[in-house]
Amino acid sequence: MHLSILALSLVLLEKTLHRMELKFPLSDKYQHMLKKVYSELMILGLISLGIKILEAVPGFDSESKAMLAFEVADLAIFLLALALILQSTTIFLLLRRQSERADRAELMSTKDMIQEIATTSNTEGAGPSFVQTLFCCGRTAKKKAIHEELIELRLLRCLFLRRFGLPQIFPFSKYLSRAQANQISHMIEVEPSMWIVLLGVAWSICGVLKLLEQLDTDMPERQELVEALFMMSWVLLLLHFVALLYLRSCVHYLLRAAAFSDDKRTLNSNLSAIAKEETGSLQNDEVEKALETMCSIQEQHEESDYKLSQLQNKQDTGLQFITNLFSGTKEEFFGVVAGSPPIDIRFFSHNMWHVAVMLLMILNGFIATLFVQCVVYDLDEIYEDFGTLPTVLVLLPIVLNTCVFQRHIFYDFVIVSNTLRIDSHTLSDVVENFSEVVRLRSEFATSLLHHITQQELTIADLQAELKARDRTNIGYIDVDDLREVLSKFGFRLTRFRFNSVVKLLFELDGTTVAYEQVVLLVSTEQSDNLRYTHC
Repeated sequence: MHLSILALSLVLLEKTLHRMELKFPLSDKYQHMLKKVYSELMILGLISLGIKILEAVPGFDSESKAMLAFEVADLAIFLLALALILQSTTIFLLLRRQSERADRAELMSTKDMIQEIATTSNTEGAGPSFVQTLFCCGRTAKKKAIHEELIELRLLRCLFLRRFGLPQIFPFSKYLSRAQANQISHMIEVEPSMWIVLLGVAWSICGVLKLLEQLDTDMPERQELVEALFMMSWVLLLLHFVALLYLRSCVHYLLRAAAFSDDKRTLNSNLSAIAKEETGSLQNDEVEKALETMCSIQEQHEESDYKLSQLQNKQDTGLQFITNLFSGTKEEFFGVVAGSPPIDIRFFSHNMWHVAVMLLMILNGFIATLFVQCVVYDLDEIYEDFGTLPTVLVLLPIVLNTCVFQRHIFYDFVIVSNTLRIDSHTLSDVVENFSEVVRLRSEFATSLLHHITQQELTIADLQAELKARDRTNIGYIDVDDLREVLSKFGFRLTRFRFNSVVKLLFELDGTTVAYEQVVLLVSTEQSDNLRYTHC
């Protein structure tokens, strides 16, 4: 009976993990993160197995205090690993929409955004009715916030390209997405320096317990632990809030350097200047020439990163930061083009804030682990002794950190860090992906025509399907709709790669494309094939 229950649990867990794997992107970075998760859990499982075997040794006192302490510590480490995995998964899921908006900002030209600003201004000038204000204010505010975020991302993109001399067709949204994936993969790793900090926090909690015991000798031991965790969790919440405020101020600094302004006229003027610059660059730059520029910059940064890695210890970021701090080594930004806007953000260092962000998330996972291990079992008694409000206040900091603050801290750090500097590994991934996109561009029409012919369909069928997606009958459909239609005809690409191909092949109007361009491209390829056959 018990074996049947365990076997059923094993099957259900395997199915759940398999579904979770399918939800993750096909990116090798996320697959690498999943492998890390499995390896960490396997190591923890082997440690638990070793303790169980030790308990079974004849003559060994498995009920001793030392053995019980080992079991509690093993459970704490296991719960910490689960907490870090859940935190990283939560951040990944919460940031998916922002990644999609970054991709949308990549598709839209600056000229499109100027038109949207003009449309928004006209709409605001018309003035909503009382009923619209009453029922639609939340939706309108959200739409306005998303619109402002698109403009901010576009300006940051322009700043990044200008700062490092990259061509206009460089896929900035892909670069941010890869940087985000790299950062998420670090979230489940606890480096030796982080373990030292965690042990220090654990000892400080013991110190707080001793202090509470001396201040009030009549206080129950359970209440002392609850109060200690309560204080530590609210201090951690305050640290999260301070980090969020600082990183948000860094983003605002970058936006000001990128010509952002609260005044719409000034912003419109700055965007118009950027639009002219973009148009001139896109007309002058060929795809092959742009790819050569990207590869050249990639090689320079890889060489610089290699030389730096020979001088620094790359194994532990925390120890590396401490070494640089005491040696007086200042962080320098390699590859900044002369004439780009000067950027000097006070107190910002990539290594320092990488350590700080990871430490905040690990500490939150550690506090959550202690809460689960020491407090959850007594929640009903805490509720009876202290009431509803104290019970909620114990839980609140952990929930706020995980679901609210960490997402914004993580996203702002990725934006600031990867706009100020280029990560050579991320750049290499993006340039290699872009090279493949350029190759796909030449094969797009041939491949699509091949899939249409193979399924015994015609170009007219493709045209009819595209027209069915044009609900407004203006000749334009959304890029996502185009991707869905082409996937039905057998041409399948990931979202980022497809967007890059579409941007290279067709003229876009915001995030929409004139579908007749697709039909014309395939028809031309078919005509060329017929002409070649007759020859």
